[in-house]
Amino acid sequence: MSRLKLAVATRCFGMPIKNAIKTAARIGARGVQLDVQQEISPTSFGASGDRQFRKLLEEFNLGLASFRLPARGALIDPEFLDQRMSQIRSALEFAWRLQVPTLIIHPGLIQSGEGGNIDLIREVLNDLARFSNHIGTELCIACGKNSSAVIRELVSQVNTGFLGIELDTADMILNNHNPETTIRELHPWIRAYRLRDAIREMDTDGQEVPLGKGMVMWDQFLPLVWETGYQGWLAVDRTQGDQRVEDCRRGIDYLKSILP
Repeated sequence: MSRLKLAVATRCFGMPIKNAIKTAARIGARGVQLDVQQEISPTSFGASGDRQFRKLLEEFNLGLASFRLPARGALIDPEFLDQRMSQIRSALEFAWRLQVPTLIIHPGLIQSGEGGNIDLIREVLNDLARFSNHIGTELCIACGKNSSAVIRELVSQVNTGFLGIELDTADMILNNHNPETTIRELHPWIRAYRLRDAIREMDTDGQEVPLGKGMVMWDQFLPLVWETGYQGWLAVDRTQGDQRVEDCRRGIDYLKSILP
């Protein structure tokens, strides 16, 4: 059996959480990534509810791959900074309760150099990394449009605890980032992969497409992930389209056919 573990981001199903769990198992996922704002929250249930939820996952032989905490604005937006920090800390504690290894957040656009915001972002992330290190859940940042050089500069300067990285295969295509260069440069910090596909033409912004139908070279990408020694989850996601469950099912089947 492959060392690489396929999960699915159930938020894209648009279903109540119990139905989403059953659907994830039906389409062949080994784990789930949950949206800790829209699907489930720290106040969803208490200690007994935690146990019941883990039992539901065990019933369908599914693991909890990660939590994702979406952002409506930049991480360091001063108007909402205190609220955002409190929300992230609460999500980290919730992840620890449910034994979720990773919480993924979005730092926004990181600007390096004179007049940039990287110093403030680093200060905020040092505070959060200190807390996540104490809790025992790893905090990860999604790369988004940021280059691997800027991400590496940021994470290498967070020294109060470990700060991981999530790589999104569609983002790499849409932002014209070389996947091999990016993975080789950042692999010591990579703790999550978001598997999406995309196409990009010279004069357009590009768009997400069903996995296996775009420009991601999966037969090259997966062996590279294996080569770097990655042992975590790969979460299939679909954020566009009218047949997201079926697109995820086909994507999982396709990946299983070429997994190293």
